[in-house]
Amino acid sequence: MPNSFGLDTNLTSWLIMAALTGCWMISLRFTPGWAQEGWPSLVKSLYGFVWMDFGLDILLRFTMLSYNCVEWGNGSLRLAALSPRVIDVALANCLLFWVMLVLGFVLLVRRPTAGPLAVVRSLDVALARAAAIPVAVLASAIFYLIEGRTALPLVLITPLALLANLYMVPAAIVWWEHFRQGAVWWRMGPTPLIALLPAVVRSLRSPYRENLAPLVLIPLIAAFFAGRRPPLRILLPAALACLLILTSIIGISRQLIWGHERAEYIVNQMQQAGAADWFTGSWSEPMRRFHGFDSMLLTVALVPSLHPYSQRDVLVQPLIRGFVPRLLDAGKGGASEGTNFGGRIWAYDDPTNRDEPGASIAPSMPGDLYDANGVLYVAIGGLMWGILLGLFEGWKGHLPDFSAAALTCLVATQGGMSIERDFDNSIATFIQTVFVFTIVMSIVAISRRRTTDVSVPLGHLPNHFR
Repeated sequence: MPNSFGLDTNLTSWLIMAALTGCWMISLRFTPGWAQEGWPSLVKSLYGFVWMDFGLDILLRFTMLSYNCVEWGNGSLRLAALSPRVIDVALANCLLFWVMLVLGFVLLVRRPTAGPLAVVRSLDVALARAAAIPVAVLASAIFYLIEGRTALPLVLITPLALLANLYMVPAAIVWWEHFRQGAVWWRMGPTPLIALLPAVVRSLRSPYRENLAPLVLIPLIAAFFAGRRPPLRILLPAALACLLILTSIIGISRQLIWGHERAEYIVNQMQQAGAADWFTGSWSEPMRRFHGFDSMLLTVALVPSLHPYSQRDVLVQPLIRGFVPRLLDAGKGGASEGTNFGGRIWAYDDPTNRDEPGASIAPSMPGDLYDANGVLYVAIGGLMWGILLGLFEGWKGHLPDFSAAALTCLVATQGGMSIERDFDNSIATFIQTVFVFTIVMSIVAISRRRTTDVSVPLGHLPNHFR
């Protein structure tokens, strides 16, 4: 079998790709703070993370597959065999999705107030510093109990995970305070480091990049909000190094946890390969990691010609999942679309994995919408995600820097991986995260207000209370 084939593109494919790239580049200007700060605004906004994710999962991935869709795909000729029409339709749907997303964002991003996010003002730097270590310890314990194989009932797992995930809020604020003080980054007390403990525990129990990524993202985002901005010539190589190192760490963890390999065997592998070869050998895996456009191509190729539209209610169901807990709606859907997609579409040419799907495979957000009900759902879904991004960024723009940093850290991985995920789960998780955050901060605000009222000095009380 030939070891190098690219997608079977034509002139139309590249014209659509040029239009898509142009729209993507123009939409960079809509990033909040772009006119004042330039590229650092990407790291300070959820919209910026979504923008970068679309570039990686769709634009860069299309370019890579156009050159070699065998070695950089799944090692088979299935993408090389797709007709130019399939590629054109996939690109056109991605263009429609992005245009509608940007439209929804632009329409809703200008907010007059902080809206429901105003409750975060009850959390100041002093309270975050005092809460960082207790919250980190509690969140670590929760992640240890709920991740991996757990005996806890399903009805408790999502609420506990959402609550534990709030460790990022005080963690981001203490890191913001550290950078704001102007000290060099390695001179810090124990609090900022302990605040990151939940990310370590969670990634050890559930070895996925999004669980380990906060180790890097929290300090990085906090530094940018505090005004510490490394030059691109340093940031880009550092980001690449982090990607390789995190990939290696996750690979080792999966060998230990899922493959039940002995630590001595892995150490021996590293010694035989050498440290440099071991880490650079992990490069091929990240090259296949961002496969959102692969999923989109397969979806367009098989739906509706081989599989009918699934007719799933992916537009309303995320709103129900986001606001109604499983305790009240025991029959609501779960995060199973990745597994369903893996058996129904991704493994269509592999009978073994098709009949017994194993790993969850990301279907891509525009692909999931297309699979549900075609082009109309792609347009409406893109508009919905853009509206949510606009509301969030518009409200966040009225908050202090340390509060905005905390909120950005809280949802950064969700935005940075949204394009390659299924629409239903991505939207529902985002809504749940913001909803639970608002409830917890409201409780904190009420508690602090009552404490303040009780501790009013005697001289400030009305005469009839003295």
